[in-house]
Amino acid sequence: MQKKAAKEKQGRFARFCSATEKPARISLILAAAIAFATVGTVCVAAIMSNKNVDLGSENVELNAAQQYLDQISFAASSSSEETSAESSGESSDETSEETKETKRGSLTGDNVVDIKDLKSLSDEDLLKAVKQGKVKVIEKKDIKQDQSQNVKTTHKGKINDAPKPTSTPKPQPTKATATNVPTPTMAPITVVNYELGIDISEFQGNINWTKVKNDGIKFAFIRCGGRGYTKGTCYEDKKFVQNVKNARAAGVKVGVYFFSQAITVEEAIEEASLTIGMCKGLNIDLPVVMDWETGSGYRTQPLKGEAFANVLDAFCTLIGKNGYTPAVYLCSDDINNRLGKYQSRILGNYKLWYAYPYSCYWPASSSYRSNYYQTGDTIPPRSYAFEYWQYSWHGKVAGIGTEVDLNIRILGKTTLKSPEINITNKSITTETGQGINPMDGVKAKTCQGVVTTDNLSYAIKNEAGQSVTVDQAKQTVGKYTITYTFKDPFRGTITDTATWEVKAATATDTPSPTPSGDTTITPSPTPSSGATDTPSPTPQGSATDTPSPTPSEAPKATDTPVPTASPVPTKQEENTESTTSQETTNNP
Repeated sequence: MQKKAAKEKQGRFARFCSATEKPARISLILAAAIAFATVGTVCVAAIMSNKNVDLGSENVELNAAQQYLDQISFAASSSSEETSAESSGESSDETSEETKETKRGSLTGDNVVDIKDLKSLSDEDLLKAVKQGKVKVIEKKDIKQDQSQNVKTTHKGKINDAPKPTSTPKPQPTKATATNVPTPTMAPITVVNYELGIDISEFQGNINWTKVKNDGIKFAFIRCGGRGYTKGTCYEDKKFVQNVKNARAAGVKVGVYFFSQAITVEEAIEEASLTIGMCKGLNIDLPVVMDWETGSGYRTQPLKGEAFANVLDAFCTLIGKNGYTPAVYLCSDDINNRLGKYQSRILGNYKLWYAYPYSCYWPASSSYRSNYYQTGDTIPPRSYAFEYWQYSWHGKVAGIGTEVDLNIRILGKTTLKSPEINITNKSITTETGQGINPMDGVKAKTCQGVVTTDNLSYAIKNEAGQSVTVDQAKQTVGKYTITYTFKDPFRGTITDTATWEVKAATATDTPSPTPSGDTTITPSPTPSSGATDTPSPTPQGSATDTPSPTPSEAPKATDTPVPTASPVPTKQEENTESTTSQETTNNP
């Protein structure tokens, strides 16, 4: 009883603090929980109904909650491209300012106006903006440059052996003659239809583009600039404009590449912008290429996967939206190991310049053409398509004083057949004195089906095997062999023959001489002598109405001599009753 009275005299709080009163302790805990929940509910309701409610800076948990809700709201509005003001119908300046802040200074109009806006977006959001056409080209003056970063770089990677030949022999370009080209006696083969090309920078020095063109080079990729592979600052190629203009003037088609070290979408946009600025006012024939490379010590080493695909996609998209054909320069490792599952996204949308050099095209030979790709050489067997193939890093080209990268542009495939020489008349017969033109009716057909007389020649030999000319052969009875030779530009030289027989001329009766128009002939006199219209005598056997005069019809004339049988008449003396020689002379 004393204990019970003592408990009643103590308050509930005192009883709670003494660890002996369990029921009192539980009641106070429940009461505190109810009070806290009530206050919390009222605060949250106020926050949701009016975002302008000021929260005490000491309420850290509620501030964090509000920031999280704002972040969710921003993500939802970004995905639907609607601001919170648009969805709620609000249009106040206050709401507009909130939306800008929520989007962290991102797109405020049709284009990104300030380069600083790019830094506030994720790579994914920025790439989306590029694809929507909302990103403008950055002016060159706004792109930081450092020409000290413009250093000569060497290719990284393995030079591969060519695959073992299947239907075509292994290339051997170090030899002066194209021994790797099949002979015309082989069956038709399918080969690449291609053009030879190079890629150059200012490190090739001053180039004689006329010599380059005459050496068989059809196109060139010319560097416009790059980004340093350590510090990551951009620079321009100081010979770019000179090389583009001189190459095109010589008839060499031009493409452009930028040596890329981009590791973000923002840097890719910066590189594409500088490239577009460098190409301004120039005529570009071929693609504009992102030459993305990496190696030991390069800043690009960590980039791979979707982040890598985003960088390539951003550069190519901006290039394409500004009127150029975009392309990427990649090696096998970039495609298979860095892009991986994203390779179809890039290679399915942009042209590929494939870096896969063969060891058989190195070292460079002093004979320029001996290390060029030749018809019949193999190309890398790959499941993905590539229009350009960089097959050597150690080429030699006339007009360039340094080693240079060699490329081919694949224009499709061609089936090469055996070339032909078509001879209309393979057996010719003439008589002595009659000449011929051995090329009449003779044409060649190339392995690609082109009919031509180029590279087609002939030689004539007699039965003793001695070479003779047409003039010599036509004067001598005998049989001759005409050998035709055609050099096909791809499959070698072929020959074919015709025979020519010269026979003795056949003897024929010598016809009576026909008076020439300049000869004066006096006809025999007729009873109607003195007529001025007397026709010229007609040779015997001709159909004429005037009979030949007979002796009985000849009048007695003392002043006119008797005509002789000679075709040349005697001089006629003056006789007014006879026919004048002048009138006779004027007759045809």
